[in-house]
Amino acid sequence: MSEIKKEKLIKEQQIIPISKEGIKNILFQMENCVCKIYLKNNKIGIGFLYKIPFHNKILPVLIINKNIFNENDKIIKLILNNEEKEIKIDKSRKIYKDNNIIIIEIKQNKDKIYDYLELDENEIYKEKIEYKSIYIIHLYNEEISVSNDIMNKLINNKEICNPILSLESFKIIGIFNYSIKYLIDKINNYKDEINIIYKTDKDGVENIFGDKFVENNRNNIELIIDGKRNELISRYKLRKGENNIKIIIKNKIRNLEYMFYECKSLKNIKELEYLDTKDINNFSYMFYGCSSLSDIKGLENWNVSNGNNFNGMFSWCSSLSNIKGLENWNVSNGNNFSSMFSWCSSLSNIKGLEKWDVSNGNNFSYMFFECPSLSDIKGLENWNVSKGNNFNGMFYKCSSISDIKGLEKWDVSNGNNFSWMFSWCSSLLDIKGLEKWDVSNGNDFSWMFSWCSSLSNIKGLDKWNVSNGKDFSSMFYECSSLSDIKGLENWNVSKGNNFSYMFSGCSSLSDIKGLEKWNVSNGNNFSEMFSECLSLLDIQGLKNWNLSEQQYKSLNFI
Repeated sequence: MSEIKKEKLIKEQQIIPISKEGIKNILFQMENCVCKIYLKNNKIGIGFLYKIPFHNKILPVLIINKNIFNENDKIIKLILNNEEKEIKIDKSRKIYKDNNIIIIEIKQNKDKIYDYLELDENEIYKEKIEYKSIYIIHLYNEEISVSNDIMNKLINNKEICNPILSLESFKIIGIFNYSIKYLIDKINNYKDEINIIYKTDKDGVENIFGDKFVENNRNNIELIIDGKRNELISRYKLRKGENNIKIIIKNKIRNLEYMFYECKSLKNIKELEYLDTKDINNFSYMFYGCSSLSDIKGLENWNVSNGNNFNGMFSWCSSLSNIKGLENWNVSNGNNFSSMFSWCSSLSNIKGLEKWDVSNGNNFSYMFFECPSLSDIKGLENWNVSKGNNFNGMFYKCSSISDIKGLEKWDVSNGNNFSWMFSWCSSLLDIKGLEKWDVSNGNDFSWMFSWCSSLSNIKGLDKWNVSNGKDFSSMFYECSSLSDIKGLENWNVSKGNNFSYMFSGCSSLSDIKGLEKWNVSNGNNFSEMFSECLSLLDIQGLKNWNLSEQQYKSLNFI
């Protein structure tokens, strides 16, 4: 903000003086809000007002970050009750006071200001300090001090509200609707140095970054390994046990694609919470093949709101069992979720995804491919998948899923590819939850329920409009418990051309009368359609089918 604009803002808006009444007003106006502070020397800081209980009173506390002051500052000048005060800082003590002001320096336990007051209350009474108004200035330690450029990034783009107070040594000219916790998270989420830990069973060369990520970020990152600076590399010799690798961020990272691709020893990513992700749009294959990664707590507060590609992000993270840490992610711009959790063989709980806004997603193919521990998908029930067109293999080999009621509200009307979607869901007993699905745009239903060996009833499909379907090959292949297909009697398969292996291996199927009204005139491939249907004795249901002798033979009734 220019000096002219700043001065204009100060002149135009009322500044509440610091007085007993003023403090009360500040407390109401500014509680839990963040201020931008301009010092006379043009330094920029942040502050927020907090309130604490003290002797049955509520005291306002002004908290500001340490970079407000120079290391050699001995005196802080404040105007209080229209009277200038000079506070001498004794670096050897924690508490500084005069008749109206108490300044406490707290270097740790930021949330326990009250405890400090309690510890010193006897001293306060002993010296008979009368406090009409008390301000506590909290000096943050170096670890979370905030530089000017970061501060500008944090709050320059926010609308400035009414200024509320003026002090001699600095001016607060605006408040912003950040909570205290959010502010501290924001400050912590910008760091130039990030530590990640790889844990190995033996000495040897290990992948520490993906090749493509290295190629894209050679000029953006340096590494410190064993105390030495290295350029960004893909592989490095690691010793047995924990290896701490420090990432030095020189320039902003724009693309996280393949960042830890096949880093099988990557164990701890907690410090990735400091990575600035708000401008990243491509997260594809970021943790692909990180088979030791079991905890993703470092990602909880990531801003992924600009991300559009999450393809394969956690694919092959075979130790990952819980993804609750992703529950607050804003994925509303995401369009590609393909293979995001594929081969996460330990993943049993996806409740962390229940609040996700996937309304712009169009590709959900293989998203939970081969997640054999996943048994409950109710967390997906409120997903808006209305723009989705590709559901190919989405729940392939989710062999513990027995109930898909969580999907009953899904709008799949834009879907065209449903192939392999529930293939190898060997525990699936009931598909009634799909009865309201609009699959009228679907053209590929091949292998959709293949190897669903527990599925005995497909009544949930009786109202499906499959009139645009072309490929029905192997749709119910090896559904060995399937005995009743009357639910398919009203299907319009007139555009279908491939019916090969459709009911092959349905060894419990004894009656195919449900198919007698089918118009298969466009069909050109009927090979092995009923092969291995060992209980099928009556094929009268096909008497109205207009098939050549060769096509009829290819059905292979065995």
